[in-house]
Amino acid sequence: MLQIQKTQDYSLFKTIEGNRKVDKSHVKKMIAVIEKDNQLAVHPIIVNKDFSVIDGQHRLEAAKTLGVEIYYVKSDTISDFHVIDGNVNQKIFEVDDYIHYFSTKDKNPVYIKIVSMLKATGLKPKALLTLILGVVSASILEVLKTGKFKFSDREDPNHILDFYKDFTAYAKDKRLKPISMFTNHNFTRALRWMFNTTGFDPKVFFKKLDLRWFDLKPQRTSEDWYNLLINIYNYKNHNRLEADEN
Repeated sequence: MLQIQKTQDYSLFKTIEGNRKVDKSHVKKMIAVIEKDNQLAVHPIIVNKDFSVIDGQHRLEAAKTLGVEIYYVKSDTISDFHVIDGNVNQKIFEVDDYIHYFSTKDKNPVYIKIVSMLKATGLKPKALLTLILGVVSASILEVLKTGKFKFSDREDPNHILDFYKDFTAYAKDKRLKPISMFTNHNFTRALRWMFNTTGFDPKVFFKKLDLRWFDLKPQRTSEDWYNLLINIYNYKNHNRLEADEN
């Protein structure tokens, strides 16, 4: 039977590469809770045979800050993959964390590429994947969480990503606010719809945008964004795009 042990020698514990990053604000909240009512004894952290923290890194950081004893359970059979299992059970592991885990721990090239695209665009995973795939279904997210996600051979994200980066650079140059209206998945979905519309020409779009950039204001839905973008493209344009939303 596993025994709960305690120590103030925090140097014993190691961080697992690929685990979610420590949230400083969460640590602060935990510190306040511990100061009010220290229940660490009944919520021990879990470590493997190498003393790598599988579950409880925020509790460890809080205990270290307060200088109080940390309680732990050491298992010789638990694996690194329980980092995901443990966090999922707590409903804390998010899509970002899965991408971070599989890109860092497993060195999965697809996930490393996703990390690179996230940094290049400043988008969150759902908005980025919507920009590339058009839609992010529950089934796609489930595959992503297994570490087996791959882009289809038909998907070349570079063209749409370059277009998005050109668009956001233009928006920043025009000092359009809030810039966050261009980072949600409703906007990226609409931008992809327009980009994939038959006959769409990015050069024409930016020429029209020079004439109608002030029309870019927050919209409620992907459909609203799409109609706005198409209207900008069609402004005084003889070769009008048909809003087929494909």
